Amino acid sequence: MNEIKGFERYLKLMADFAPTFLNDDVDKKLKDIDYYVEQTGGEYLLFKGFTEISSSLDNLKLIEKFVNSTPPSTDGINYSNYLTYHIHNYLQEMYIMKVRLNKYIEFINENYQEKIGKDLLEIVKENQKKIVKNALNNITAYETGVRSKHVHYERFMDEELKWLSSITLLSDFYEEFKIVSQEAYEVAKDKWHKTILNNNAELEKLLNMYFDTIYVIITLDNQVILPTKETNAK
Repeated sequence: MNEIKGFERYLKLMADFAPTFLNDDVDKKLKDIDYYVEQTGGEYLLFKGFTEISSSLDNLKLIEKFVNSTPPSTDGINYSNYLTYHIHNYLQEMYIMKVRLNKYIEFINENYQEKIGKDLLEIVKENQKKIVKNALNNITAYETGVRSKHVHYERFMDEELKWLSSITLLSDFYEEFKIVSQEAYEVAKDKWHKTILNNNAELEKLLNMYFDTIYVIITLDNQVILPTKETNAK
């Protein structure tokens, strides 16, 4: 049986770690639905930071399934809008992933200096951030490169999506454009599904390297060492 590594090993580590500090709060929450769980301790932030990254990965995988699926037969949803919407969300979620990866390594750097040493950990942090930046730039690049924070404000369109949008509009008025519109949708869908599928595979490789590095920093004998600095949630 092969030993698990990377993201899956870290996932198992967090799953084993969380009950050690969550069980008491869970019991109180079950008894009193209004009980407030103050998630500001170092153990909470260590776990929460990982769950945010894991959530982004799940969202990226979910979008891949949506892109490869036929839009629901509902009034007001056409193929062009459906596909463009999910591609836009994909690029936005990839940007969020980048932010969360950088934030998490910053947290590790601030809270594990006593174990690793400030100077060495600073080097590790900067190297990890460079790897994340370069990898995600390549993953989300299209012709002119990765989209920056403007992903939140500007709709991303490539030539296939522009053509699909134009021809879909005409198909609403002219029967002869319906077949062309369907073909344009299939071309754009196939291209983006393959792109997202490949990107997600490359992202998982990045996450494996990323979490293998962090695993060494935060564990001793395969057990989590609690952060040495209490960092308040922001």
